Amino acid sequence: MINKNLAIEKQNIINLFNQKKFNKISKISPKILSSFEDQPDIVKIIIFSNLNTKNFIKAEKLLRKVLIRNNTAEYNYILGNTLKIQDKNDDAIIAYKKSISLNNNFSEAYNNLANVQKKIGNFDDALLNYNNAIRTKEDNFEAYYNLANLLKTLKNYDEANKNYKKVVKLNPNFSDAYNNIGTIYSILGKFNDAKFFFIKSMKINKYFAEPYKNYIQLCKINQKDEVFNNLKEIVKKEDLNNEQKEVFYYSISKAYFDVENNELAFKYLNLANKLKLTKLDYSFNKDKKEFKKIKEFFSNKELLNLKNLKENGVTPIFILGMPRSGTSLIEQIVSNHSEVHGAGELDLLPISVKNSDWQNSVDLEKVSQKIRKEYLEKISIISNKKYITDKLPGNFKRIGFILNAFPESKIIHLQRNPMAICWSNYKSNFNSTGMAFTLNQDYTAEYYLLYRNLMKFWNERYSEKIINVNYENLVENFEEEVKKLFSKLNLNWEKQLYDFHKNERPVETASFMQVRSKIYKKSSEQWKRYKKYLTSMTDILSANNVEF
Repeated sequence: MINKNLAIEKQNIINLFNQKKFNKISKISPKILSSFEDQPDIVKIIIFSNLNTKNFIKAEKLLRKVLIRNNTAEYNYILGNTLKIQDKNDDAIIAYKKSISLNNNFSEAYNNLANVQKKIGNFDDALLNYNNAIRTKEDNFEAYYNLANLLKTLKNYDEANKNYKKVVKLNPNFSDAYNNIGTIYSILGKFNDAKFFFIKSMKINKYFAEPYKNYIQLCKINQKDEVFNNLKEIVKKEDLNNEQKEVFYYSISKAYFDVENNELAFKYLNLANKLKLTKLDYSFNKDKKEFKKIKEFFSNKELLNLKNLKENGVTPIFILGMPRSGTSLIEQIVSNHSEVHGAGELDLLPISVKNSDWQNSVDLEKVSQKIRKEYLEKISIISNKKYITDKLPGNFKRIGFILNAFPESKIIHLQRNPMAICWSNYKSNFNSTGMAFTLNQDYTAEYYLLYRNLMKFWNERYSEKIINVNYENLVENFEEEVKKLFSKLNLNWEKQLYDFHKNERPVETASFMQVRSKIYKKSSEQWKRYKKYLTSMTDILSANNVEF
């Protein structure tokens, strides 16, 4: 029986918990805590308090101690959660599996096990366990939501949307799910449907920033737009966190550009970029060093003649250049060919290059063989067509690796007016941390110079291997330039290639709207409207003899 003092301590812990004074609970002496090890309600409070105050190691130690005496499914589940927070993924998986072995109907354990498996890239097992979570608890809307997110990652958009719609049926106030439905409709080019779900998401949660950003990208805003007026009210709120401010500022900036209030548009664009740059651990010098290392690695190396190349029936077409140079347009055109699958922006090559450990090797052949093997194994399951496009603009840094590892591949390099590129990069809200250079005008211009210098290096060595396409020439002389491009790709001409805007393939890039529209010939001149706000960029480019 608990003595009087212990009963007082118990009540004290409960009171502190109800008052959300988690820090005080986490500081209670181990001796007192040990007295409650056989009382699950108090143990859970103590563990929760330690987790809330980020005393993860302390929470883990207490759990492992409790599990010796009380090895239940629930405690193993909580241990899994504690390990997951600490990124101890392998141990978390063991804990969740133990929990499930003690209770094979533990839906939440299946769900969180799948979350960890997804995190480490074990997608097949994650899919299985999300479905197990749903099988054991049919109204587990979180499992449906997580399953939908994974399906979206795997580009299975139809199945993803089916599951998002199950989520909102079970939980009609789940604003994130409505936003994600809208996002998928945007990717698929169903813009009216997308707008409907973005608005639905906003109405449920007025201060959820993402649907505003997504809606704004789809619309040409006018002064009477309700979303615009809501944004003007929201950005004045003082209790927004920095993450909210960043997204709302980007959104209202684009709206002000639409209504031609350039002063306010740049005010909020600059604020958003500054906020985003502040939270990122970015160093421009790191980018400079990367470019230098690449040039040094290839400076004294001739192209390999790899022997006994394993054929897999797939030929990559790499479409690359500076971001916002027109790579999405080219992919939309090329992927309209019957023999070509448009795979979009793949992260496969950067990963394969990194895994080759090229920076610590002098053996180019060994590096190239490793890159080839890993990349082709992954790309070959994407499609059974003869050609697959890999449209990751930043692969311009990897041209040397491409030509040595994939001599059969095609490389299309997009060139565009330098200021059109720099301006478009600066105003775009990219999700990738690798695009941090776009958040500052000086960095953007300086990065362009790094790119120009590296492309000069590649073209001096491998000009006959690179198909250089000028964006301005393409839009001015579309028919002539497209035919020229397909001739260089050694692909037969097909009549539907002119109708690239009718290509219904999913598009996830920032250009998802432009590529579904007919050619706009004046896009490279848009930056001139904002010339007085871009002097930092123009001065740097001019000082380096860059014509624009």
